[in-house]
Amino acid sequence: MDLFARNDGEHYVCGLIDGPCQMEGLGPLVQDAAHGAIAQFFGVVRNHNEGLSAEAVDYDVHPELALKTLDELCQELCTNYPVKLVMIHSRGLVRVGEASVVIAASSAHRKDALDAVSEAIDQLKIRVPIWKKEIGPDDELRWLDGHSLRKD
Repeated sequence: MDLFARNDGEHYVCGLIDGPCQMEGLGPLVQDAAHGAIAQFFGVVRNHNEGLSAEAVDYDVHPELALKTLDELCQELCTNYPVKLVMIHSRGLVRVGEASVVIAASSAHRKDALDAVSEAIDQLKIRVPIWKKEIGPDDELRWLDGHSLRKD
């Protein structure tokens, strides 16, 4: 995968990619002879949101801050779960049916891998500075609500 920003930890890889994420080839990135489970999540752009049609999403990213936050999140997840982890998010245009985020985790047993992937996407959506501009039919643009990065 051709990432424009990437951090590698002892048990994880996180990064940002221009355009859609590849949905193939994540397994080998987290494979480990001691792990019997691999869980994957693909966040795919859908054709509607809040009753309105959509054709694509344009993701605006603060690369340095996003990569720093992704790295911190991966470190935290690998501390909380005995997993190998990969987490990649898109920047720029992603069309309906294409993935904007891919996450994979491997562990000795399925529960840790599944829980790590679930927590990863939940926390990514809250903590990582990535903003979504939805593109509807006729090129109508709508900024989507997000989460405040402020803690107060």
